[in-house]
Amino acid sequence: MSQAAAAVRDGNTISSRLAPVGVREPVGAFLARNAARFAEHPAYCERRDGRFHPVTWRALLRDVVAFGRFLTASGGGRADRVAVISPNRGEMLVAELATMCLGAVYTPIFAGYAADQLRALVAHADPAVLLLAGKAQLERIGVPAGRRTVVTFDAPTPVDPPMAEVGITLVTFGEALRRYAVPDGNESQETEFLASAVSIEPDEPGLMMYTSGTSGPLKGVLLTHDNILSQQRALSAIWDVTPKDRFLSYLPWHHSFGGIFEKYTALYHGATLYIDDSLGKDFDVLSRNWKEMQPTIYFSVPKVYQQLVAHAQANPEDASRIFHPGLRFVFTAAAPLPANLSVFFAGKGIPVIEGWGLTETSPCCALTDLNEARTVPGMVGYPIPGVTIAVAADGEILVRGPNVMRGYFRDAEATAKALPSDGWFHTGDLGALVGTGLQLVSRKDRVFKMLNAEKVIPTAIENRLAGMNPYIRHVIVTGSGRDFLAAVVYPDFYRIGEEFGDNTPEAERVVKASLRETMLTFNREHPVGYERIQAFVVVSRELSVENRELTPSLKVRVGAVIENAEPYLEAVYEPDEACDCRFLRKVMRLTPDNRRCFVGSERTLDHCHECGSFVFGDAAGAVGLP
Repeated sequence: MSQAAAAVRDGNTISSRLAPVGVREPVGAFLARNAARFAEHPAYCERRDGRFHPVTWRALLRDVVAFGRFLTASGGGRADRVAVISPNRGEMLVAELATMCLGAVYTPIFAGYAADQLRALVAHADPAVLLLAGKAQLERIGVPAGRRTVVTFDAPTPVDPPMAEVGITLVTFGEALRRYAVPDGNESQETEFLASAVSIEPDEPGLMMYTSGTSGPLKGVLLTHDNILSQQRALSAIWDVTPKDRFLSYLPWHHSFGGIFEKYTALYHGATLYIDDSLGKDFDVLSRNWKEMQPTIYFSVPKVYQQLVAHAQANPEDASRIFHPGLRFVFTAAAPLPANLSVFFAGKGIPVIEGWGLTETSPCCALTDLNEARTVPGMVGYPIPGVTIAVAADGEILVRGPNVMRGYFRDAEATAKALPSDGWFHTGDLGALVGTGLQLVSRKDRVFKMLNAEKVIPTAIENRLAGMNPYIRHVIVTGSGRDFLAAVVYPDFYRIGEEFGDNTPEAERVVKASLRETMLTFNREHPVGYERIQAFVVVSRELSVENRELTPSLKVRVGAVIENAEPYLEAVYEPDEACDCRFLRKVMRLTPDNRRCFVGSERTLDHCHECGSFVFGDAAGAVGLP
């Protein structure tokens, strides 16, 4: 039975008639099982010295046991936190599995956070053992007061004061493995370790993962062994992932999409996880890795799919190696895949799966059907086996199932709000049921009212605009408390570069005209008058994690984007003599505005965009006026 056919609806709730496959178990149980079944099969591959080196399940288990013994000797016990600050690397898999096998709580923290935020999260997690990539992390957070043991993956650098003087043991990861490796011929220690790991109750916490912070402060989500593996028991009923599959993994493992859903989908089913050293940022490296190992299943966010499609269209000789016959399907999350990209994948015969969920739901609650064309905008699929989804009277999506978190770490107030006594997890997302499927509408906090008191759901407009124009990387619709809507556009400079090369004047002309026509077409086709776009502004740079506009998983933090774009929005909504012309010229008004330029030009405000570059100009630099 297909996933779509298995979905059933009862009033305002939907669920699946399919049952999860397998039994409830701790993480140590599947590790022991896979190490026995796939002993010499690669669990993961990591690039060193210019090529991917495989690490077998047998070798992975050996390292997990050794590091688990080290953690025990270092004072890490049940319910203690073991925190890690590092980009993705193989040692993190070892540390994670070893921590969970002891009944401790693995706590990954994004390595790219600012130093003050890193220190605050480490203090909140209060780990017994702290793992760091090396010199960069030590320099950024300093000596972490109150920690007992610090482990570095790379050789450490001296710090002041020396850690020994403040009672902290500093050791390298390799040294820990060597010191606590199980001696040859003494397999009983390994057997004893696994027996203890298998005896852990599935409802015990094994992972604390911080939320991405799209709509507020980061919170530590406590997830149990069964929360994590319930996803895989559900996927076993609807997908056919096997040891023959290859995953190319760059998604950050401190976040639920990459660190739970993608990673455990590969590990649980015995597929091989290739650690992508591009980190999703260096497309040349990503492309090299892709063409070398040819993934069969790929998890990513729309930005990377935009780059892959743009590269294939500009370089037809690479298209067959990127969209190769063995690519079974791709999965997209964090934001809907723009319609133009969906059409491209459909033309190549490659299914695109979308899903919906949150860190608090481990993360997946709904998936689109692998064999069903997606025709409903915002449709995020059908409930996975074992999960029930409801839509409350106010439109909020509610979830019940084995994937729902235990609660937020040391935050009883937030836990009570998300998990009240009604038996449902309250997600904060708005949705609607379409037949037996779920349509995602918006975050509750994205809905706003205009000056005329009309309610606007900007995400629906944003998704439509992004799908209409391939040159749009991100678009944010604004208008809260205003008398008209405007759009803030961040161009896809990777695509523009692939298509136009160094011909900037041609790119400026074509992209500018294309953006204008997209807005006008949207306005002609959109039936709701007050939801039409009356002006749009181009910001000629990428959104970034450093500016806190993107989460580490590349979700857009809309509040930060709007705050950082304030000078542009002032030029849109409140143009006057005080406005900087460098921002005014980035605004294209789609309705007449006969007010004269404030700096002496004969142009009117609706022609300000003709002064200098519209697509490429940087508002930080001076622009001469004709």
